[in-house]
Amino acid sequence: MNNPISTYRLQFHKDFTFNDFEKIIPYLQKLGVGTIYASPVFEATPGSVHGYDGVNPHKINPEIGTEEQLLNISQRLRELGIKWLQDIVPNHMAFDPYNPWLKDVLEKGQKSVYASFFDVPWTGKIYHGKIMLPFLGSPIGEVIENGELKVDFEEPRFVLKYYDNTYPLRLRSYITILQAGEGDPNQAVQQLLDQVKDIQRSDEPEAYKETLHEFQLQLAALVKNEKTKDYLESCLQKINEDKELIRKIADEQVYQLVNWQKTDYKINFRRFFTVNGLICLNMQDKDVFLHYHRYIRELMDKEVFQGLRIDHIDGLFDPTRYLEQLRESAGEDTYIVVEKILEPGEGLPDYWPIQGTTGYDFLAIVNNVFTEKGSKEQFTRFYKELVNDDRSIHQQLHDKKSSILRVNMGG
Repeated sequence: MNNPISTYRLQFHKDFTFNDFEKIIPYLQKLGVGTIYASPVFEATPGSVHGYDGVNPHKINPEIGTEEQLLNISQRLRELGIKWLQDIVPNHMAFDPYNPWLKDVLEKGQKSVYASFFDVPWTGKIYHGKIMLPFLGSPIGEVIENGELKVDFEEPRFVLKYYDNTYPLRLRSYITILQAGEGDPNQAVQQLLDQVKDIQRSDEPEAYKETLHEFQLQLAALVKNEKTKDYLESCLQKINEDKELIRKIADEQVYQLVNWQKTDYKINFRRFFTVNGLICLNMQDKDVFLHYHRYIRELMDKEVFQGLRIDHIDGLFDPTRYLEQLRESAGEDTYIVVEKILEPGEGLPDYWPIQGTTGYDFLAIVNNVFTEKGSKEQFTRFYKELVNDDRSIHQQLHDKKSSILRVNMGG
């Protein structure tokens, strides 16, 4: 079993990359660091400063480096006897157009190969089973009236565009768009329209993915033709001048664009606490587990990682089953710890096949060493004067937690 005696936490982002890390390796060696404890290194939303808003666990974040760099660094660390403990985030991914799995779901709905990956109810009553997209600054009626929502073409697909965010349109909307231009569609466009119904009949996800992709490649090729391009531009102009058409197209998607504040009292996807920009995964599904961890497993086989740190273990539907699967996949020699904040008196389940927590409970004890207990009475008196509240700390904690549940998590 790998046992990291001394670890050093690294927070990777665009301003601290693999190149920057390489420069401090000699310094870390002199410090006696035995294990690097790294923040998520997989692709995250552009500009992410922490990496916990991942968009692709099968790719190294290009803002911090490449796989080749990682492998070279790994070789150097092994030569120095320094191991690597990697932070992974199985509970959630970024609810963001840059997330290719989610983008595929927003475009294809239940026909997407990733439809089962995200914790959303396809048959729920809220918004008729559509996925909420709580990213509008106002109700959708106001957004459309103000001209803030547009239909656009971003190769190879049509999208709804709201400022810098774009959301893919489902195939049925292409008919409305391609028939909206001035005059009759030319033969090439008409041939595309004739394909739509045949493609829609496909219920098998992989087949639907392939036929839709081929259709979109044909559309992208047509856009490069000057005559067809002019017609398609007239289609988009006609659509964007008609607020009723914009609303019709918005309403026929597999998602429902809503004001971000709606999630306080109505929500139909599982998120990370109250963060709308993080959508949770069905990691209890074995296929989802295997697909998500595929690249992590490859890097472990290449001896890049000797340990794993699991972010937000309590967010998972079945933490015990997840850890059993992870241990089986990672092997007995892999050091595994979980992020779990133990309250005083709370124990870690002894049947979890892990080495422990990341140490928040230990940190709380260490912090008490630096607390001047003799000042308790004076500080308590000052606090009560400041907040004008005589409730006990226990009661205040209870009331504030209840408020979060009722208000922020009311949905």
